Amino acid sequence: MDGQRASLEIPEPFKELFQPSKDWRHIIYYGGRSSGKSTQVGLSLLIEAANKTMRILCVREVQKSIEKSVHKLLSDLIHKHAFLQQSWVVTKESIRNKITGSEFMFEGMYNNEDNIRSYEGVDVCWVEEAESVSASSIDVLIPTIRKSGSRIIWTFNRLTEHDPVWDRLVAHPSDRTYVRKVNSEEIEDLLSDEVKFERAEMLKNNPEMYAHVWLGEPLTSKTGSVFGKQLSQAAIEGRICSVPYDAGTGVYTAWDLGVGDSTAIWFFQRVMKEIRFIDYYENSGEDLAHYIAVIRQKGYNYATHYLPHDARQRELQTGLSRVEFFAQNDIRNVEVLRPTNFQIGNDDINLIARPKLSRCWFDAEKCARGLECARAYHYEFDEKNNLLKSKPEHDWSSHASSALIYALIAESQAEARANTPVIKVKKPINSSINKILY
Repeated sequence: MDGQRASLEIPEPFKELFQPSKDWRHIIYYGGRSSGKSTQVGLSLLIEAANKTMRILCVREVQKSIEKSVHKLLSDLIHKHAFLQQSWVVTKESIRNKITGSEFMFEGMYNNEDNIRSYEGVDVCWVEEAESVSASSIDVLIPTIRKSGSRIIWTFNRLTEHDPVWDRLVAHPSDRTYVRKVNSEEIEDLLSDEVKFERAEMLKNNPEMYAHVWLGEPLTSKTGSVFGKQLSQAAIEGRICSVPYDAGTGVYTAWDLGVGDSTAIWFFQRVMKEIRFIDYYENSGEDLAHYIAVIRQKGYNYATHYLPHDARQRELQTGLSRVEFFAQNDIRNVEVLRPTNFQIGNDDINLIARPKLSRCWFDAEKCARGLECARAYHYEFDEKNNLLKSKPEHDWSSHASSALIYALIAESQAEARANTPVIKVKKPINSSINKILY
């Protein structure tokens, strides 16, 4: 460095990260792809924490491994800038400053409330991919980051019109909340030729998807939202409200069974032509016995438990299928649904799920998590060919959404059976005449 201080030029949209004009409680950056949000947040935190002792918690809704966190981004920034290399030490699990003692910590929030609440003395919490953060996680996180002068930084690309982070923090921001939308054209001189080419191709071939990917606009039915239109209509018609349990009517459950992943359960009742979703439960890292205990603790009067078609496959660990495990635990009112097309196919979505959603009611409180997932459920996007694929993307939103589709498939199968006529064989009126004639 030859005794000279390093000089760093930052894009104007990110000035508040490096030279804040106010003691912000929340700093929110959202927008489209390649707008530099994560890079500039990471860089600002590394510089700040190299000059004073700080504890920085980096979170996202689901983080199954350190590789899924911003650890690699921070590590890459340290290796890129010589002035950062001098004081930061990167290990596989941590990033620590050897001069100030500052440290970065990495956590997932989903089903991790107790661990999140244990973090005390955090100076800054960075919430990456905040569009996927549930309302319940937000409710746990904000009061946890309570040290005097602490702040929370949120970065995201909008997923739906009602992402919890949007409704809670952006739609009606407080006077201590800084909100900035930033898109790639604001850092045009920093973009590679490849990024500029892909952006132009999408604008030319798929302008609706361009608005979501590059301009940070929420998903629509044209940009891959599977149930966005139907759930918006349900909200407009007041079908997302308080839906009480009718003790005189049976409760059905529909399951998406995860293997080393989330398991989701919808609880619903059939009342006349209405399909009433009264409850929802989701968890991960638990065995099937946990979920059986949960449905028993609910205390509902169960009619049928609907399981996906692969529930008859035997597990290596127990040697039992899920159906057999249910029976072993004295739950015998189980029905295995027919196979679906490549897990969840377009026929299941277009011909069954979407039409039947017009008859569905949802309890706003008990089904909140399930509804968040269903709103975020979207088709995969083929970046090479600039088009939507024919199947939904498998991510955090897919378990609840698959279970919802299974519930509506179950309803369709039940209706088909109810409408199938009973076949009766009519005997001849006079058997003696038949003997004479034949």
